[in-house]
Amino acid sequence: MSGGPPTADLRLSCQPGKVGGILVFPYTLRNLGEAAVYAMHAVPSVDPASGEARADDQAAVVIMGADGDAIVGKFAAPLPTDRRIAMPVMPLARHLPAGGSLEGRIEIPLPLAETSPYFADLTLREYESVDINGVLFTIGYWPASAHGLSAVAAEYAPDLFVVTTRNTLRSALRVSQRFPTTGLQLFKRTDQFPRTLS
Repeated sequence: MSGGPPTADLRLSCQPGKVGGILVFPYTLRNLGEAAVYAMHAVPSVDPASGEARADDQAAVVIMGADGDAIVGKFAAPLPTDRRIAMPVMPLARHLPAGGSLEGRIEIPLPLAETSPYFADLTLREYESVDINGVLFTIGYWPASAHGLSAVAAEYAPDLFVVTTRNTLRSALRVSQRFPTTGLQLFKRTDQFPRTLS
């Protein structure tokens, strides 16, 4: 007899580098399990010139972790605690079937600073520079079997899906790869920036 529903088994591999003043994170995500997932890939945004909706596949979340690592990648950012959010910003996702793989790339300009879709950048004086122990490169995903999951193709990005579940934020999972660092600093925000991942 089966031990339960099929599950995903994700493997994240990344070879980070630095090109000029930019940190580059090319990555491959492989699904070695028996169940499909929806891997977070882009953030809904608006083209500043035309005002049209678009998918920003370079938007990354950067958070200072409790253990001294910078958590960097494409995942659902913690909700603000200083205001009420009517509609959480959920990343658009790519479908990753069982046995499949996908590739992506993130480029982040230096200096590395905490960022979130809920917060605008601060002035330089409103950050404090801290040394970090490593970078925890992270990709978020939803199991296709998540309770009440619905995945609808985005009108402006038909290869990406708007994913909702019974509890979209809490049902999101993450896969990570850690890279120890020396001499890398993070500009940590001094406002009410949330850092606790669900």
